[in-house]
Amino acid sequence: MRTLLINAPYPFSECPTLPLGLTYLAAVLEEKGYEVEILDMVVTKFSIQRIKEKMREFKPDICGAGPVTMNYPTALRALKVCKEMGAMTAMGGCHVSFWDEECLTEAPYIDVIARKEGEYTLLDLVKGRDFKDILGITYREDGEIVVNPDRPFIQNLDELPFPARHLLPLAKYHAYKVGASMITARGCPYHCIFCVGHKMVGAKARYRNPKLVVDEMEIIIGQGFDDICVEDDQLTMNHKHVYAICDEILSRGLKIKWCAFSRCDTVTPDLVKRMREAGCYYFCYGAESGDDRILELARKRQTREKLRKGTKIAKDAGINVLASFIMGLPGETPQTMKESMEFGAELNTAYGYHILSPFPGTEVREKAKEFGIRILHNDWLRYDANQAVTESDEVPKELLNKTVKDFNAAIEEFIRIQQKEVEEGILNTPEAKEDYLIRKRRTLAWRLLKNDRIERHGKILDNGEDPTKLLVDKVYSIKAISDVLSRKWVEWGINQLINEGLLEYTKDDHTITWKWVEIGKEKLEQKLQQKLNKENERM
Repeated sequence: MRTLLINAPYPFSECPTLPLGLTYLAAVLEEKGYEVEILDMVVTKFSIQRIKEKMREFKPDICGAGPVTMNYPTALRALKVCKEMGAMTAMGGCHVSFWDEECLTEAPYIDVIARKEGEYTLLDLVKGRDFKDILGITYREDGEIVVNPDRPFIQNLDELPFPARHLLPLAKYHAYKVGASMITARGCPYHCIFCVGHKMVGAKARYRNPKLVVDEMEIIIGQGFDDICVEDDQLTMNHKHVYAICDEILSRGLKIKWCAFSRCDTVTPDLVKRMREAGCYYFCYGAESGDDRILELARKRQTREKLRKGTKIAKDAGINVLASFIMGLPGETPQTMKESMEFGAELNTAYGYHILSPFPGTEVREKAKEFGIRILHNDWLRYDANQAVTESDEVPKELLNKTVKDFNAAIEEFIRIQQKEVEEGILNTPEAKEDYLIRKRRTLAWRLLKNDRIERHGKILDNGEDPTKLLVDKVYSIKAISDVLSRKWVEWGINQLINEGLLEYTKDDHTITWKWVEIGKEKLEQKLQQKLNKENERM
């Protein structure tokens, strides 16, 4: 059977990340000899026509998607087209794992829901096993919804193949300068009321072999990435595991940059020092609130003092910290919101604020009335944690929206001033300059990617001029780009993309056609081998 996996787009406010879950699913199918492709619509313009073209070209037997809450409606639209064109449709991921019966009720074109870990569930579906014999699925039978027993979590994560990132349009991710996501473990022992992590991947952590973890890091480097994001729910919970990974990185002499999600109360000076030596440069701490009572209600099991200490430990070792807060948790008042704003500033590190989104499966959703929270609607597209979808007697939605909007506007103004100071030579630190250039690069890349500018405008009459100049002329002629970037920056950005091997052209019948380079599995293996050969020559 042929399988098409669809990566549905999400709001532009989010930075594009490689769909790790889909690449794990695809890798398992590939390993078993099944044909599988990924239609990635995050770094391209979402188009029903494109889905239809892919369906006619690939002719899949089964189509699947694994959306989070905010792109669930778009994933439904995509799979509806697939069903209309004759394919079996399956959906997985954290949203439908806890919205399975509701999904099948509201979307009759979805055939089956794969709950929680989906690698072997999808494999059973592709093998054609009878639905009644497949653990971890929800489906219809004779007009009734059937919920099969849960599938046990995969105990030996080392048996899973490395994610099939080669099936993604990697050149487009490289254009935007994003890092590659990976995991070293699954599982989270914490039971925060706003999160489904412990339900989705289990409360008991399961760890990968550190040598395999670093093998995957080397593969990621060979795929052209210079930044890795370790997406474990709590990487620093198991110090022995982290030390083993760091030791393996250092013993191989790998020069990599990586960041991680962490808890402020699970770090020590010795641990973060070793992590910094192994290339870790950034932590994301879930600060959540500046009020200890709210932290207790949210079952976060941390305090303001622990966050102060954990932030200092990381920064003293040279690891930057982003403290992420949530406004609107149970117990929130105008005063606690003010305290959170003040506490964020006090930490002397990067910090930001989101708004509570009660996702399906979370305790805060299931016990909203008990927590004094009113859920305003189920317009999932607005569950992006940047706008109020709940309120309480103490904190109406207008206050939540205004507080976070004002903060974000202040940050944007700070960035604008900083960028202006770099341009004028007032601010000339290496970090400021790097940030400035990345923002210019991403401004161009995002406008090229989300509107298919290369695909739509890359065909140019060959008049004898330099093909690169012709492409720059064409791109700069697009008002949506010239309104935000000068010709100098368009030329700089296009040349970067070409020099990095992300854009290439062909000539035919007096026409130059530019396109994104397809970085397939064979080419990636060749690039990795060339890199290893060069390293061996130096040794």
